[in-house]
Amino acid sequence: MDELINELKHLGLSDKEASVYIASLELGPASVQDISHKAKINRATTYVMIEALSGRGLLSTFVKGKKRFYSPESPDRLISILRVQQKELEEKEKEFEKSLPLLLALYNSEGAKPQIRYLEGPEGLQSLRQTFEKLEGEFVQILNIDDARAIKELEEGRSRHISTLQQKKVPYRVLAVSSTTNLEDLQKVGEGEIRRIPLSEFPLHGEIVIRGNHVFLFSYRSAILAVVIVSREIADAARALFDLAWKGADEYPSRVDK
Repeated sequence: MDELINELKHLGLSDKEASVYIASLELGPASVQDISHKAKINRATTYVMIEALSGRGLLSTFVKGKKRFYSPESPDRLISILRVQQKELEEKEKEFEKSLPLLLALYNSEGAKPQIRYLEGPEGLQSLRQTFEKLEGEFVQILNIDDARAIKELEEGRSRHISTLQQKKVPYRVLAVSSTTNLEDLQKVGEGEIRRIPLSEFPLHGEIVIRGNHVFLFSYRSAILAVVIVSREIADAARALFDLAWKGADEYPSRVDK
């Protein structure tokens, strides 16, 4: 019985509300006195609990003769309560998302220490992709295409991620480090341009992405490992270095003969 009460409490019922509802389920249509006795709660409190449960649609009342009875509604009603709570939670989340950019702006104000996060594995990668999708503006990226294609874990959720960026028409510039890749077969992720850097000139085995005030660093050597740095100064410095590399990539052809 305690387990059932705890489950009902998880749905938002108080301890006494749960006890009165369970007592009512066991009794069927019953008087306040009988419900009070079954639930082991005093009569005055039982009245209050009945009113609360009636407001939730879990109890109904009727009069027979000169006596009032209270009848429990089907436990299926609890699913409706759960759905209402879920809808309210989704609405609260949407409202909070409107305030989140302002809160983040305050948290990452000028002069604040950089935030640093470490994430590993496919779950960490998925979390970073969701963070990345919520950012605004152009992103710039340097990555080893050959290494990225060799890691199966990167494919999980990749199509959805790219589709999201395509729908938003995200501007980008990508420097693809590779010794053999033909850039013509790379999938476009938004509205941007891809240039190639020979692996011999830039022996990178990982990935660097800058968007807004976020710098994403990935290592693919042994397992997926990511570091995220949130800092306007660091992001601007990394973006400036990317711009130098971007200009230098003009001298290399986009196709490599095998």
